[in-house]
Amino acid sequence: MAAPQDRPKFGPYLALGAFFLLFIALPSGWKTITQSTFDEFQAPLWEITSRITDLTDYWGHQSDSKKTLIAKNRDLSRIKADWKLQENLREKWEKEMAKLNDLHAQVEALEKKIGLDSERPYRPVLARVTHRNLSAWWQELFLRKGTTQKIRPGFGVIYAGGILGRIHQVGSNSSKVELATNTNFRIVAHFQGDKRPVTFQGTGVLLGGQPMGAVLDVPHDIQIRGNEGLLLETSSLGGTFPGGLPIGIVHSLEESGDGLFKTGRVFLPKDLAQVSEVTVLCSLKKPAESK
Repeated sequence: MAAPQDRPKFGPYLALGAFFLLFIALPSGWKTITQSTFDEFQAPLWEITSRITDLTDYWGHQSDSKKTLIAKNRDLSRIKADWKLQENLREKWEKEMAKLNDLHAQVEALEKKIGLDSERPYRPVLARVTHRNLSAWWQELFLRKGTTQKIRPGFGVIYAGGILGRIHQVGSNSSKVELATNTNFRIVAHFQGDKRPVTFQGTGVLLGGQPMGAVLDVPHDIQIRGNEGLLLETSSLGGTFPGGLPIGIVHSLEESGDGLFKTGRVFLPKDLAQVSEVTVLCSLKKPAESK
């Protein structure tokens, strides 16, 4: 008689194999009935599990509803704020683009006017104003560009209203402009419609903020009639600016101290010291040829 430990251990496997062979040998109808019966047996368990899951989600949402609403309102507020910011940025961008287009149009108009003076060509360089020094002693502006853009002392500076001043000092990336109101600023000018040269000199700013200058060496036969006055323009004889750029308006003339010529006050545009973008007229002639 064999010992218990020597008995074959393959009994369960043989039984499982016999059941598998029996299931294969069954007709397909019996297989379908068996599968359906098994599914019917499991269906209540699946339904109970699904209901438990739904109930858990329901009570979970009930307990978290206030927090969820607060979070959603917070997200909605962020979306609205972001949308408003985007709208403001879009409006600001459109305004800046309109200003830029207007500035380009002004530059093109000035370039066309500069091109009329073929004796002294210029290369226009746009520059941004970074600082203003306007006092009883100083009338200066500082620009964002300098020798890196080939700007040199003595170059004229203009803006949409006419002449602004002249480059006084230059750094690698900055420039100081001596405004036309500075008492050290002098250029050759002439009245509109009369090519005879006169002298313009800056005289500062009045208490009300009106930029002023003086016109000297005016011939006696020049008369001012009416309230509009005479427009004083730049002359190409000075070399700093091309001819025909507006300087200011002269409303009256009087005899000078020597009795040989007339003098008068020149009213410059009021926005002279408030400009933010200017154009530097860089001469294309070599420094040795510059007057």
